[in-house]
Amino acid sequence: MDNRSYQFHGDRMSYIKHKFGKTFYVLHKSKIKNKKTPIIFLHGGPGGTHNYFLPLKGLAKDRDVYMYDQIGGGESSAINEKLWTIDTFVEELSLLIKAWKLDSFILMGASWGTTLALEYFLEKEDPRIERIIFQSPLFSTKDWEKDAVGLIKKLPKNTQKVINYCHEIEATDSKVYKQAVFDYYLRHVLRDGKLLRKKSKKPNISGGKVYEYMWGPSEFKATGTLKTYERASKLKKLKMPVLLICGEHDEATPSTVKKYHKMIKQSEFCVIKKASHSIARENPKALIKAISDFISSEVH
Repeated sequence: MDNRSYQFHGDRMSYIKHKFGKTFYVLHKSKIKNKKTPIIFLHGGPGGTHNYFLPLKGLAKDRDVYMYDQIGGGESSAINEKLWTIDTFVEELSLLIKAWKLDSFILMGASWGTTLALEYFLEKEDPRIERIIFQSPLFSTKDWEKDAVGLIKKLPKNTQKVINYCHEIEATDSKVYKQAVFDYYLRHVLRDGKLLRKKSKKPNISGGKVYEYMWGPSEFKATGTLKTYERASKLKKLKMPVLLICGEHDEATPSTVKKYHKMIKQSEFCVIKKASHSIARENPKALIKAISDFISSEVH
């Protein structure tokens, strides 16, 4: 991809103050006059950061691209435990869209970000949403855990035993469990050991607490407030163009994501080769192409 074709005013980094605190955001602003519909990226977690999406800022060559750290994590304000709810994140997104004064937009969520995108659509019924992109979606905790069980069974026998036993005795803070988690993540979350180690060492203390409260100690099994989350049946309500993406080795498995694709009438489905869950880190060129093809296509 030719970087010389990209025309940027530059990245704008700022905060938006609202009733929950301060949300940190980055605006990758296109320089051209006749801009296309902007994209808002919703990162994973809960409690993650916008950094995951940084390899995709090249999409700003012909449209503005918004990335932000959801409240409670990253560079945004820490918030009280009572606000660690889906409703808080939906309302935060609504407040940001209002502050950005957007007349229309495309939503793209990854992992938990797809949950947030779906919940925003269901709660707000916002006609300004032109399209939605769901990458590695979480629409059903039951489906997610079922996929995890299948993937764990493909790990070495000893690793399986460690994971299952530590879950049984609630020893998810043990050293052996953390090593088993790393082995799983290296296959299905981020297939680059150097990047995975770097990511695991980067502090996001506040966001980590949100993640554990709402999801749990690891990707395998939900023990937090999302443990009964089931919204896949609502996918049929989506009437705008939708793209579902997952990685070849994703923990959100291609078979499950394809099932969701079949539930949405006006949807497309794409599997990114040589990638797992962290597609933007592992194969950004293929992901950018899939997104670009989708958002540039005619609406039928």
